[in-house]
Amino acid sequence: MKTDAPPSLSAQTAGRLRAWIASNGLKSGARLPPEHELMAQLEVSRTVLREAVAGLRAQGELTSRRGSGVFVARMADDGHIRLPQDEDDATPTAILNLLEVRLALEVEAVGLAARRRTTADLERIEAELKGMEIARTREELVARDFSFHVAIAAATNNPQFIYVIRQVGERAFPRDRSWRTPPKSGERYAEMRMREHEAILRGIADKDAVFARDAMRHHIMASAQRFRDAMA
Repeated sequence: MKTDAPPSLSAQTAGRLRAWIASNGLKSGARLPPEHELMAQLEVSRTVLREAVAGLRAQGELTSRRGSGVFVARMADDGHIRLPQDEDDATPTAILNLLEVRLALEVEAVGLAARRRTTADLERIEAELKGMEIARTREELVARDFSFHVAIAAATNNPQFIYVIRQVGERAFPRDRSWRTPPKSGERYAEMRMREHEAILRGIADKDAVFARDAMRHHIMASAQRFRDAMA
């Protein structure tokens, strides 16, 4: 039976470049970093990077300006997820619903990230985790936590994961909710969260998709239970 040929290296790099653009929040009109920086980020040669950029330019996703560089021409904005009109995203029910969506989405995403991540991807995920460790305010901690999960989505090399996780995650990582105080012992709560994130990172670092999925599943389910405890 004839099977489809795997995507070329330039096609794979184009997908990773899309993911990098999305994960860094670049919008239409944003300028890409210099070529040597992108080569380091994507871990590819100049020839492969230029082929990938040429392909995205031909598809209208990038544009070049003589003497100025390469710019984002457009970003896909379809597939936006919105809460039903009758569901307030500040309610406990809405938050638990979003955690269920995250469970379905991020368990698969982290498995792909474990198999596909590059050294640069891993370094970014590690940096976000270190940022969580030294965060001084709750808002900074939540922002780093969210960025940790977005970095994992970026490591899948599938930009669609980034789009969806950003839309769902921004609601499921709230900064100003009445239930924000952790249950009982704040130090124990923080320790549990860090151990869960460290386990996720370990699975990705070891390229162990099964371990990474189990760690992500445990983390999100534990988060949901902590939320229920805080609301009780």
